[in-house]
Amino acid sequence: MTEIYAFIFCLGLGIAARLLYMAASALAEKTDIFPVTVVLDISVTAFVGGAFAAYVILSSAVIAPYMFAALAAGYLITFMLTRNATAKKRTN
Repeated sequence: MTEIYAFIFCLGLGIAARLLYMAASALAEKTDIFPVTVVLDISVTAFVGGAFAAYVILSSAVIAPYMFAALAAGYLITFMLTRNATAKKRTN
């Protein structure tokens, strides 16, 4: 059962990572300042990496390849669903 929980958590974390990245990108476009963009990118990475590390440490889960695959799959699924909205926004 713990493998299922780990898979679901990592899938959700991948989805959250994409949504957080979209929000950070929108904020960076509004400010249009390079240091703000760098700080937002670092904070998104720290949030996702910290959440992943905290889950592994607190649940005593063994790090397995499926966890990374679920994280990437969650990000990719959300990217595919939001790709058209992002492309339309940039062309306007």
